[in-house]
Amino acid sequence: MKKIVGILTFMLLLTLAYFSLFIVNESEYAIVTQFGHPVSIIETPGLYLKHPGFLQDIKRFDKRVEVAETQPIQLLLKDKNPVVLTTYFAWKVKKPLLFYQSIGTIENAAIKLNDMLNAQMGIIVGEYKLENLINTNTSMIKTAEINNRIKELTNSSSIENYGISIVSFAIDRITYPSTVTKAVEERMKSERQKEAAKIRAEGKEHADKLRADADREAKGIIATAEKEAAIVRGEGEKKALSIYSKAYSKEREFFDFTKSLEAYETILNSDTTLIISTDSELFKYLEKTKR
Repeated sequence: MKKIVGILTFMLLLTLAYFSLFIVNESEYAIVTQFGHPVSIIETPGLYLKHPGFLQDIKRFDKRVEVAETQPIQLLLKDKNPVVLTTYFAWKVKKPLLFYQSIGTIENAAIKLNDMLNAQMGIIVGEYKLENLINTNTSMIKTAEINNRIKELTNSSSIENYGISIVSFAIDRITYPSTVTKAVEERMKSERQKEAAKIRAEGKEHADKLRADADREAKGIIATAEKEAAIVRGEGEKKALSIYSKAYSKEREFFDFTKSLEAYETILNSDTTLIISTDSELFKYLEKTKR
């Protein structure tokens, strides 16, 4: 009999332990509730004890980051252009008790954040123009600024009211209603044409500079060559004069004779009538020839 009582006691204690002990792992929060009311919040992993059975229950919430995508929303920009935006956001539970009391489930949290973010987008995106969302000039793009403003404003409210922290938020897709598509295409075409004209102008400027440099270098080469040629000619003429001078000093009469012949060749032909004085140097050799 005692043996049976011992076995039953052991089984009772085992059952009580099964319904009273619970484990909280490192990726979750746990809230112990009693008749629906929270009595303790557990944020660190470990083995814990609660009242058995229906007296107390355990609500678990994931600590890890959740990722969701907002429903596409059409907004009107500052320049009156409509756009359709789709965004993604990452969030996690920061205050488990407040989250449990205000939201209750992960699914409800995603829906609530979707509504809050869309509301902020309607206010903030309306302060920007289409060129701040789509532009070939990256300095005009303001999406990072828009993302940060929406995240900060929504985050402060979500933490205070729902215990939810928004880790990240960004515009994922930008599409246009058909009324805007043509305007966007024309603007992008105009920007490309401006960029092409700028590149062509820069290319022409560079080509003109290269031509000017080449012309300047060519003129320098020609000037140097002409200078060197003049020096060579001067040295040649100087050398020729020296040779003439030496030849004249050695054979003066022969030199005078050859010079006179060169003069005759220049001024005389079959139709020439020459009138000169008998004292002329030219006449001297003509007279000798006649004799």
